[in-house]
Amino acid sequence: MLDGSPGYLVIDLETTGLHPSRHDRIVEIGIVHLDPAGQVTGEWSTLVNPGRDLGSQHVHGINAADVRYAPTFNGIAATLTTLHLAM
Repeated sequence: MLDGSPGYLVIDLETTGLHPSRHDRIVEIGIVHLDPAGQVTGEWSTLVNPGRDLGSQHVHGINAADVRYAPTFNGIAATLTTLHLAM
């Protein structure tokens, strides 16, 4: 888990596509915290149920069974905010 030390975050997203105007959504979020020297000090990740077709599954390797019981983005938004505040 992230420990609140100084440094920076690296965020990786997997999505259903590249066009929010076409209702593409996030299907996975990964966050790694690194200290100022670049050493990993914490990480957090989750699958996200996009509430729609997963798009090009061969790109991200995530299938419908993987996200069936995953939280929606609204379900993790508060957690993302607290991760930010812990930095």
